[in-house]
Amino acid sequence: MLINKIKLLIRNSLKLKQSLLINLIGLSVGFAVIITIAFFVEEEKAFDQFHEQIENLYCVFTIEPATNNSIGWHESVPAIPGALRNEYPEITNAALVRNGTENMLVEYGNSKNYEDIQLAEPNLFHMFSFPLVLGEIPEKTNETHIIALSQKMATKYFGNEDPIGKPITINNKDKFTVVAVYKDMPKNSSINFDFWIPIELVEETEPGYLDTWYNLSFKAYALLQPGISYTEVNKKLYNRIQQSNPESKDKVQLYPYAKLHLEAWGHQKNVRTMSLIGIIVMLLVCLNFINLQTAEVFKRIKQFGIKKINGASNQHISFQLFAETFLQTFLALLLGIMISYAGKPYLLHLINKPNTGAPLLTGFTILVVLVCVFMLSALSGFVPSLTIRSITPTNSLKEKISEKVSVKKLRLIIMATQFSLAIIFIASLMITAKQVQYLQNKNLGFNKEQLLYIRLDGELYDKRDVLQQTLEQNSNVVSTSLATNSPVGIYWNGGGWEWDGKDANFDPQVTYIETDKNFSKTFGIKMAQGDFFDADRPGVVINNTFAQMIAPGENVLGKILILEDQGIKIPITGVIEDIHFKPLNRKIGALMFIPEMGFENMRYLFVKLSPVNMTQTLNYIEQTAKELNPDFPYWHHFLDDDFARLYTQERTLRSQMAFFSILAILISCMGLWGIMVFVVKQRVKEIGVRKVNGAKVSEILALLNKDFVKWVVVAFVIAIPVVYYAMNNWLENFAYKTSLSWWIFALAGLLALGIALLTVSWQSWRAATRNPVEALRYE
Repeated sequence: MLINKIKLLIRNSLKLKQSLLINLIGLSVGFAVIITIAFFVEEEKAFDQFHEQIENLYCVFTIEPATNNSIGWHESVPAIPGALRNEYPEITNAALVRNGTENMLVEYGNSKNYEDIQLAEPNLFHMFSFPLVLGEIPEKTNETHIIALSQKMATKYFGNEDPIGKPITINNKDKFTVVAVYKDMPKNSSINFDFWIPIELVEETEPGYLDTWYNLSFKAYALLQPGISYTEVNKKLYNRIQQSNPESKDKVQLYPYAKLHLEAWGHQKNVRTMSLIGIIVMLLVCLNFINLQTAEVFKRIKQFGIKKINGASNQHISFQLFAETFLQTFLALLLGIMISYAGKPYLLHLINKPNTGAPLLTGFTILVVLVCVFMLSALSGFVPSLTIRSITPTNSLKEKISEKVSVKKLRLIIMATQFSLAIIFIASLMITAKQVQYLQNKNLGFNKEQLLYIRLDGELYDKRDVLQQTLEQNSNVVSTSLATNSPVGIYWNGGGWEWDGKDANFDPQVTYIETDKNFSKTFGIKMAQGDFFDADRPGVVINNTFAQMIAPGENVLGKILILEDQGIKIPITGVIEDIHFKPLNRKIGALMFIPEMGFENMRYLFVKLSPVNMTQTLNYIEQTAKELNPDFPYWHHFLDDDFARLYTQERTLRSQMAFFSILAILISCMGLWGIMVFVVKQRVKEIGVRKVNGAKVSEILALLNKDFVKWVVVAFVIAIPVVYYAMNNWLENFAYKTSLSWWIFALAGLLALGIALLTVSWQSWRAATRNPVEALRYE
């Protein structure tokens, strides 16, 4: 008996060829999206959670009292870890890490490549779960010329050879001995590097540098004893910097490392956004499926009427509809799994996740999709059955369809909801695209076009003046400038500056860059006061934001800036108009340009190029650099590419909105098509009568389309406040943002209306041009 029912169920489903095909397409794509989003959510929540001591791991945040915000991501002064280990019994260990990796030339045998190397205290490996596979890294060591590398790098440089004890040459001069090989760090790790060198190496060139309490160029981590409340420890830590550096106003706080990725770095918003998108997509799929099922039910109205006459109860018919929808949704799920795996690279790119080889189907994703299957089956079987219940067997046999008012309202609410969601996606896409364009085109205060920079490795550093002079002899080289950092990579900052009239409680964080007099010309920076740099006397150049902090509305030229713990007293000789040297989600801060004083190495030469004969000029620069520095590979980069990378996340969101907008429109149109089939079926005899009485095709079209236009307008009214609220909150993440123009909302509504009219007009036209005799011959 059961087998016969299953066969009948399959046979009934296969009879609905057109509807089944549309349902399978919509559902399978929807399930593929749901699987991918569930995978994304699970991966984000698992970020950093592989560490065995994750519950007791903390990162050090430096707080700026004026704003009560963390400085940077989680920067720290270098002396903090030592103090944490020695002064606070609640803290069992602490580690110092250089902020960012150092890109160095690594050489072993015939392998020679630029690699990113992390400088950190060795006890980092004893706090975090980065297991060693070969060798040993002592928790404390006086050795500075040792190196550890990941399995991937060990294979790259040593192949099957045992790397322990082997020498690796760094930057063609320094020898480092391999002491350990560690497992490749997971991609879902906030700390990730392939080479490690002891941070104590810094002391060889800058003695005492790691004991300073003012330089926020580092990160620090702490391991607390189990059961210790970090909030209690924070009370003791709060003023620790002032104890050793009374001039500083910065405060110290521990922050749970387990929350770093999701909460401190803001990825929790991505999880919520993607989860919301997943819910919306599932809702769209469900509504679409319900609409199509409703249309198909009325195509089979005679069949259900005969069943009722033969004694079938409403519950029996409802169960049949549930079984049919369950079969279709389960088949769609299987297709969705196939689509998600086949399209895995694209889907992972869409959600901005690397392909780590992790399976898309996990316990969590399986649970999510199964819940969706049962909910969708139940709703898609239940809603059409409400209409079946409202029709008598006699009317079913005559195909006289009249819905209860409540059922009709439900169907119209479904349609309005679908188009509300579609309008939300379309408007969000437009606003996202507008913001991305704003970020890319905003005036940064300098010209980043045709501006490349060369890293001064090896002999290029000693011959930087020769390189500069040689390049400037080329007529297509407009200007050159030496600097310690790129504007998008300035990590050298700190506080403690004093000046006459300064509020004792005010201590702004100042970002520094050491450069030469050609910097403003090379970057096209405008001066607000003075010169960049004054040729007659030494001094510094600051930006207008810093000038307003020092003396709002006044001339600051000649004012003396004092850094007592460094014994520095230096006048301000120039003020530049503000430039954006950080991403546009952060306000412009205090910036200082220092003439070459040896605080940091002039690591980069910036070259402003003429747009004429670019290829020849680039070849000339490369040839010149190689002649002066034959032992190092030539390396250059364009500045505009660096700025483009700053907004990868926003461009990813734009791509996501584009994909989901198209998906929402397609699903909505399929559902609208289903409703239109149903409406035409209901009114076929009415249309026939109107045509017999002289109604024109255009009048019939207007009659059938006006209700849909009305409900798209209702959808527009519902969607716009939601979009405005959501996107206004999203734009609040940017210190500099575009406006929410009225035309975006109007255009989104018009697009939705146009798409709806195109969808229904085909069915309307077929009904309006049909021979009225066909509709009335049984009357």
